[in-house]
Amino acid sequence: MSNARYYVVGDRDMWMINVKESEPNRCACRNQALAFAMGAAQRLGMRGERAHICEVDDDGRFRCKWTYDRTHHLCRKVS
Repeated sequence: MSNARYYVVGDRDMWMINVKESEPNRCACRNQALAFAMGAAQRLGMRGERAHICEVDDDGRFRCKWTYDRTHHLCRKVS
């Protein structure tokens, strides 16, 4: 079982989703980038894998914001 991480980074008019061993995906806005990452995480979850969606916090560090788990639910992390 994998434990994939999608890193959503960007500012204003360019957002990127970085995933290990793949080319970054470019999106025009944060919502589009998050929707892409959530859809990808959900597809992995449906295959029995776990996926995490991470964003940069106010201190410039990556934090896991959502996890799609083996029970096929996307859970928002409380920080």
